Amino acid sequence: GTNSGVLFLGSKGYLSLQLNGTYETFVDGKPGPKGSGGGAHPQLVANFYDVMRSRTTSDLLAPVAYGHTGAALCHLGNIAYRLGRAITFDPKAETFGDDQDANAFLTRKYRAPYTMPDNV
Repeated sequence: GTNSGVLFLGSKGYLSLQLNGTYETFVDGKPGPKGSGGGAHPQLVANFYDVMRSRTTSDLLAPVAYGHTGAALCHLGNIAYRLGRAITFDPKAETFGDDQDANAFLTRKYRAPYTMPDNV
């Protein structure tokens, strides 16, 4: 299989995360932590699709909230990058408080009839 993944670039280093679960970091000009991560990602993805088909949520190997958190971290990084500054996120309210410029990135203007209800 392939060994694709994602590269997170920061101001002081990077994190390389591969689909097979391996990762490595480079921080302040030096190699940082690295490891295998157990390599369970392909099994978790397959399990998620199986549960989507069966609708038997008790068969999930990991809570859906874990995926939400992982995706949110990527979105938060992109929002800070697009704004060109640090942001402060309230994880309970899932907003940026009074920061309207950052909050504007939390949703989009939908085109009818493809709209989202206010409370999902």
